[in-house]
Amino acid sequence: MTTAEGVFARDAPLFLESESGRIDRYPRNPWLRWAVRLLAASPFVALAVWFEVTSGGDWSGTANGALAARVADLPWGSTDVVALAELYPVITSLLAVLIPGGPLGLGIAGALVAGILLQLVTQSMQRKQFPLPVRVVFILTLALTPMFAYIVTTSFESVLGLAFFGLGMIDLVRFVTYANTQAGFRAGLLFACSAVSDSTGLFVAIAAAVAASFIVRSRAESRLANVIVVVFPTLALMASLMLLGVAFRVGPLAMIRGDLQWDPVRADAVVGILLSPSGLLYLAPTIVVILTAIALRYPGVGLVAPVMTGMILVAYIVGLTPPGVAGINYVLMLLLAVAVVPRPTAGPMVLIVCTTSVLLWLIGWAQAFDNDAVGTWLSTLVGSVA
Repeated sequence: MTTAEGVFARDAPLFLESESGRIDRYPRNPWLRWAVRLLAASPFVALAVWFEVTSGGDWSGTANGALAARVADLPWGSTDVVALAELYPVITSLLAVLIPGGPLGLGIAGALVAGILLQLVTQSMQRKQFPLPVRVVFILTLALTPMFAYIVTTSFESVLGLAFFGLGMIDLVRFVTYANTQAGFRAGLLFACSAVSDSTGLFVAIAAAVAASFIVRSRAESRLANVIVVVFPTLALMASLMLLGVAFRVGPLAMIRGDLQWDPVRADAVVGILLSPSGLLYLAPTIVVILTAIALRYPGVGLVAPVMTGMILVAYIVGLTPPGVAGINYVLMLLLAVAVVPRPTAGPMVLIVCTTSVLLWLIGWAQAFDNDAVGTWLSTLVGSVA
């Protein structure tokens, strides 16, 4: 017969974030937190403004340019239910309608999102008691790569989706590893927000489910429950959109912008790129994350990286990736590493984590010079200076 003591002993978490159940925000003062966020956002705001100046206001070829044009042409007076599909991704589209300034305004808004993301990532590492060198290296790697700056200033849709995903992964670890139930529900909602902020984020829930299955669990028998909590909001949201399409007899996928059909031409292009030197460079962050997970003796976590990369490629093949987007896989690997890497407790672990971060930083710069879209953006920024 199971005793009450046995039940409580079985359900007691193996790891705790805090003995008191509360953990401090970082910095503790709310005014100082917002000052840090604005300070972190300011370089990206400057880059967006400078791009506006050096390009002569020409944002064609960027995701923000395409987004601004799309929301400007939304058929608000239409009674056709198919017109609702033009709103997808809903959160990004509605915010883009409200944000003034066209593509430049979207670039500045993206910079502010990046500032909030960088502060919350720093807070997460502080809470996990990462050594100061690790915190500094990780934040500098994320903030000082052209791939991140390009996404932040030219693709509001992508940076919003990445922010929701990154913060969702941080809460996922707090839920699975530290048995923080509130963080689990919040993670599920954040992943759902990612799915309706960035069209590529439709596949994020799959990667999150994989992560929930393989990262260190505080309760040994909680794998299935963890997966359900994390993916349910996204699946429920997508099911609602599909039922809406069926109810209006326009098809289950009509509410999602894009044809969602396998494009053999794009598939062949992806295979061709992956088999080239550029493809190896594209896959390099994924490989680094896998090798780091193995070196830290968390091989299961390494499985999340290739799943995530595969989902991004599938999203491109079925037509969900917006125009002018680059560097998504690279930034996702950085956010994944920050979220799931455990606190280094010994010198060799600190060395491995810092080396991983530096390698990812170098790969980010190499990808920037290898990518045509990012290269054009960089050339525009420095063109008038040269």
